Amino acid sequence: MSGVSNGGGGMLEALRGLFYVSAIFGVIPLSLRMFFKRRVLQLSISGNVWVVCNIIVYSALYHVATTNYIKDDWGSQKTLTNAIGIFIIYMEPLMMGIDMIFGMINQRRLIECFERLHRVDTKLAGEGIPLNNQQLKRITVLLGLLVLLFEMVITVYSFVEFEQDFTFSSSIWFITTIPTALNSVCRIWFIILVHAIRQRFNAMNGHMNEIAQGLQEFKDQQQGHQESDPYEVPLDYLEREIFTVYTQRKAQFAVTPPKKQKQKQASAKIIQVKPYEAGTKLSSTPLRRNSNAIFPTSKADGIGAAAQQFLPTDIRQRPKIDQRMDSKLILICRTHDELCEIGKIVNRMYSVQMLVAMAHGFVAITAQLYFLYCGLTGQEVPILFRSAQIVLLSLTYVCYTALKCVVPIFVCWKTKTDSRRTGIEMHYLANVIDESHYYEVVNHLSLKLLNHHLNFSACGFFDLDMTTLYAITGAVTSYLIILIQFNLAAIQKSTGNATLTTNASTSTTALALIDGVSTALTTYSSRNL
Repeated sequence: MSGVSNGGGGMLEALRGLFYVSAIFGVIPLSLRMFFKRRVLQLSISGNVWVVCNIIVYSALYHVATTNYIKDDWGSQKTLTNAIGIFIIYMEPLMMGIDMIFGMINQRRLIECFERLHRVDTKLAGEGIPLNNQQLKRITVLLGLLVLLFEMVITVYSFVEFEQDFTFSSSIWFITTIPTALNSVCRIWFIILVHAIRQRFNAMNGHMNEIAQGLQEFKDQQQGHQESDPYEVPLDYLEREIFTVYTQRKAQFAVTPPKKQKQKQASAKIIQVKPYEAGTKLSSTPLRRNSNAIFPTSKADGIGAAAQQFLPTDIRQRPKIDQRMDSKLILICRTHDELCEIGKIVNRMYSVQMLVAMAHGFVAITAQLYFLYCGLTGQEVPILFRSAQIVLLSLTYVCYTALKCVVPIFVCWKTKTDSRRTGIEMHYLANVIDESHYYEVVNHLSLKLLNHHLNFSACGFFDLDMTTLYAITGAVTSYLIILIQFNLAAIQKSTGNATLTTNASTSTTALALIDGVSTALTTYSSRNL
């Protein structure tokens, strides 16, 4: 038995309940015993066998329950309606099988994700960037309760409405809850992994924003003790960067003016730019002072803890922006790249599952809404969709199916958006520091951030973002309108045929009556004559 351990104790501890449910029902084939003893993720042969057995048992019981639910009404509807109904109903165990099989295929990638997330947490903790894994636990519990609520309402309501007698054969209908619930558990794993990546993006972005706000508050306090410059012109970010770089370099040339001999030789030589030296302190130049100001001897109160390490004890001095800020920004840039790589692994793990889930959601919601329309208009509803005859049950099923598509799309979209916000926060921090060196460092790192592309897609067919949600909603609406129009045309055609048949029978009866009267009159006349 081969195994790979994982040290991500904090995050694994938060997901303990989800792991137990997944391992018991065969969603994840990892070793349950090793997780219970040592809180590690380890490969297990018995776990893989357990997953395969669960796929076979759950699929067989689902078929028996569906057959017992429909009884002998398979052939009472049209062939096309039966085909669509069978496809939608058996998509649930098919999705369950796909989720479990890919869970066995991707179990090494799952362990790799937790290991790399643990390394990211260690780096962020070393820089004083806090993470709250209990938020993942709360989200897991909330999603689990929603799944339990929807499954109970749909299953119990269907059983009470459509089963006359409570027997052992009829109670097997509750088995149909297991495949749909396990599909939802797999969606929860995908949502949690993506949200964990987003949480770390937000932690880095919030940390840089907190430093920038702390430095800005400190500078605002300094402005109260400095003379105002009547010739100061308000500058935006880009103009301030150009102006700062130009004036600082001009000041350096003014301090050390070049000699005449060197100036003559400069035109014939290549000017070499000296690289930034890590030991150089750019904060040694004091700010302009106001002789009438009162200077406190302690740090300013009310400034965030993240910015305290860069603030001096004397407000007359500049903030201590030195090599520590360079190291912090470089670590954030590298961590950003690591999180993007983890996101790509998660996308590869669940790409096929999300493609099948979106296809099932589109077909199931469209069919359920169409037959709900048929039930509301008093038309005959196929036995495979008789749950659409009850408005509350039908709307609950539509909401449940829609949430399993909308929530993953929303989390992926927010994660991609927050990953792009890191460069914005970094530039905002450089704008607050307002030094030539940090403009250059941030401009260099922001170019690297542009290459850290994070995107979630369904096997490359479409991206999991709000544009896809808009496209699916438009497609459901369009196909629903088309189906309703075909239904109205069929009703009008059948009504027209019935009218023609009625008119024809009425005309035949009238003609027969006229012939009978004419015959009677002819007979009467001949007798009198």
